[in-house]
Amino acid sequence: MIDDGKLESALIEHSASARYSPAVTIILNTDAAASLSHEDPAHAIDQCIEPGDYFGTTYDQTGRVWRFSGHRAYRIGVPNPDYRSAVDLVVGETLRDALKRVPMFEKREFVLHKMELPPGSFYHRMARPSDQHPHEAPGQLPDVFRYGEELISTLNQLRSLVGMLDQIFQAVHPAPDNMTAYGAAIRNLLILACTECEAQWRAVIFANGLRRRRPSTNDYVKLAKAMRLNDYGIRFTHFPALGVLRPYATWNESAPTESLNWYDSYNAAKHDRSGQFHRASLQAAVNAVAAIWIMIAAQYGSEGIRKLDDLRRYFQITIGPRWRYSEVYTEPYPVADVVLQGRNYPL
Repeated sequence: MIDDGKLESALIEHSASARYSPAVTIILNTDAAASLSHEDPAHAIDQCIEPGDYFGTTYDQTGRVWRFSGHRAYRIGVPNPDYRSAVDLVVGETLRDALKRVPMFEKREFVLHKMELPPGSFYHRMARPSDQHPHEAPGQLPDVFRYGEELISTLNQLRSLVGMLDQIFQAVHPAPDNMTAYGAAIRNLLILACTECEAQWRAVIFANGLRRRRPSTNDYVKLAKAMRLNDYGIRFTHFPALGVLRPYATWNESAPTESLNWYDSYNAAKHDRSGQFHRASLQAAVNAVAAIWIMIAAQYGSEGIRKLDDLRRYFQITIGPRWRYSEVYTEPYPVADVVLQGRNYPL
């Protein structure tokens, strides 16, 4: 079981010159820096806030969560909020105009975000940043402690696959010119790695209420958006010639199998070994192994991979997803009178 002691904090170096700068650097329980994917311009546009909503405010690199009653807005997690953390609307005044009277917003440009989830709520098996650390990647899964035994089993399987990959690298050096190499050992690794990916995908969609007797990529591809899998990029630390691998970058619902080239190659080589043997390439196998690590990080967050020194030093997340502030998880502040509660993502 994973210890549920104090989490290692992520060291965030903020860009002082721009709001949500793409140059933000994150250290996430690894020995190297990561960058965020490019921000959607829509993230800088206000969202509509209705009475009863929790909403977030962002400026520079900071974010705060508030509650709007319809006539009053106040920060949650602040005991006895005063003029610095609460404001009453006057007749005819908009929420934005009222907030401009709060000292922290004077002469500042800020954005309003309608929080997707109330404080303490989160999606099953999907890690996201918290409201206090909105630029952390891969974020946290609040109930990661529940998956201790399952996580260890998954990581042991990945260790086995990494061992197989290392043995292949002894015979075929992982250089760009060699990535089209194929053979029986590479095909076996590709099949096992893709089978493990399927097990991870299936576990996440089942946990979120999408249960089918025989799920397919038509179901699994929904995770690309839900977990921002398209945004992840990783390196194999000991093999820099491989560059940044983004195994999910092109995954889309219009071609849920074909758009995942390494997975499509696995299907071809598995069902037609004699005719499609060449598709079980080293490139496909390397991407399949990388895809497993991304799924582990995207599910269990930095706490889930925190103590796994051998694998954390083998894989380095170099690009992490950028979430809109409305999509992060809000801490279950005592003042909010809430507890942790898992929810189903609407797949």
